[in-house]
Amino acid sequence: MNAQWPGEDRETGRDPVEEFFAAHRAQIQDQDPDELTWQRIRDGRRRARSHRGAWAGGLVAAAAALAVVFGPSLVPDADLPNVAGPATSATDPSPTDPSATDPSVTDPSPTDPSVTDPSATDPGETESGDPTDTAAETVSTPVPEGKIPDGAWFTDTTTADPTSDTDSGVRLGLVARDCPANGFCAMLVRSTDGGITWAPQADLEQLGLVDRVLFSDQQRGWAWGAKAPLWATTDGGATWSTVATGASRVLDVSVRDDVLLATTASDQLCSTSPCPLPELSVVLTDPLDTDWSDAVAHRGGPDVAAEVLDAGTTRYVTITNATGQVTSLRLQDGRLEATAALSECTAGPVTVTVSMATPEHLVALCDDERGLAVQESVNGGRSWTPGNVTVPSFVLGEQPPLMASLDSEHLLLVGEGNYALTTDGGQTWTAEEFLPGASARPERIAVTQFQEIIVYPTQEQGDPDLGYWRSGDRGATWDVVTPQQ
Repeated sequence: MNAQWPGEDRETGRDPVEEFFAAHRAQIQDQDPDELTWQRIRDGRRRARSHRGAWAGGLVAAAAALAVVFGPSLVPDADLPNVAGPATSATDPSPTDPSATDPSVTDPSPTDPSVTDPSATDPGETESGDPTDTAAETVSTPVPEGKIPDGAWFTDTTTADPTSDTDSGVRLGLVARDCPANGFCAMLVRSTDGGITWAPQADLEQLGLVDRVLFSDQQRGWAWGAKAPLWATTDGGATWSTVATGASRVLDVSVRDDVLLATTASDQLCSTSPCPLPELSVVLTDPLDTDWSDAVAHRGGPDVAAEVLDAGTTRYVTITNATGQVTSLRLQDGRLEATAALSECTAGPVTVTVSMATPEHLVALCDDERGLAVQESVNGGRSWTPGNVTVPSFVLGEQPPLMASLDSEHLLLVGEGNYALTTDGGQTWTAEEFLPGASARPERIAVTQFQEIIVYPTQEQGDPDLGYWRSGDRGATWDVVTPQQ
């Protein structure tokens, strides 16, 4: 009796599966591999690597508290508890890739269902509950007609010059307007006088609920939001394309010297309240990168927020936990290093800032039984000493004051509408002053590369004419900027 192979036709002896693939192979036409074809091949290999990272991370979770994934052309952080410890070599095996140390583990073959079968995983979410990045989307955003709508409010602003050497006066910003379908719709606006007056640049309704923006020059920029993907533009906001981040949302973005530093959050599945805190990550990559999934330089635990402090030549990341305490990382020679622990802070600092003109100088506020105490570092957080500074009590409230520093002698503290300023290292402070038209609580503070200080109010602002507060004289006096000026 002749053996019969599975799928073989008993009457004819032909294999219909083989005939099916043979017919399709016959239809394939040979083509010269141009650059676009090779780019598609490279992109496909990159997507395959992102699948491998998902299961490889699970294998080492029990062995390492931090999973490190190498970013393109950048060295990730070393063991963070060792302050300024040795850097991890880019040639070392990846601790998240079992194939680097176990020869029995190989790359998934093309027939691995987890790689080729879309039904192997839920296309809408990952095991952690994060929405998966879909294919890149590109949209064109029209220039709005007329002026900025009445009732619109600022959510963010950015400079648009590559360095602080020359100020072109160009600023770009996001304003939001009421939009019944989405809650609000975003608009990109532009200023040519340093952020005093503004005009519409692009209607960003198609981008979703974006409320943060960064431009590294007048053409290249990014927009994102807590409930929106990350979008990138290379033509000043005329067109935008999504960037795959491998996370639920982007928290902050900074670009200096062709190195992009960002923080992201990966939300967990939640069916009951309270929901678990998101897993926060720090990304180091090239500004041209359109897929950040293999560019994670640090993975943190469940935390509340992560912010980038950009002082030009030096950048830091501050991470806030559930109890409001802050830890810091320093970007040093292409890697992230943990700053020294603040032993004088019983429960850790409640806020940290960097001096713009002296980026090795850090200031931290510690909450203790006596109020807020100041700790300072003059070496980038490698060590801390108590500051000979008494914090004015009138800036203390339910929330820690917002803090900004332009140099080692300058410190601005903004409370719940009032503020105090010292220009002699805290030996003397100005009398209590109030931000003009402070009908809403200040929520966020930013210092531009041109040493302008910007304070944004809460979204639940009391006065529709309140856009944000701006100081061009180191915090001595303030102006109210509105979109309609």
